[in-house]
Amino acid sequence: MPQLFNKSLFWDVSQVDEKKNGRFIIERILSFGNENDFKQAIKLYGRNRIAEVVIKSRNLDKKSQSFWCQYFQLSNKCSSNQSAKKPGLFWKR
Repeated sequence: MPQLFNKSLFWDVSQVDEKKNGRFIIERILSFGNENDFKQAIKLYGRNRIAEVVIKSRNLDKKSQSFWCQYFQLSNKCSSNQSAKKPGLFWKR
C-alpha cells in the first residue's frame, strides 16, 4: 500500500503497487482523497497523467468526473466518456 497516501483510500485491498496500479490509485484519490493526497499524486504521477485518467476513467462517479474535468479544463474531452449517462440494458427492464 502506498505510504504517501491516506490508508483509508485503500480499504478493500491489501497491497497496491504505485507503478503498476497508478490508474487505480489516481481514481481512488480523485474520488475519495483529500488535498494532501492530490498533491502527492501530482508529485508522483504528474498533472498530464492524472488528466488522462480523468478523461478515460469509467470508475469515477459523475460528480467527481465533472469536477475534475472542470479543474483540468477538459470539459470538451470528458463529456462523451461518461458511461453513467446512458443506462445499461439492466435498467431498461
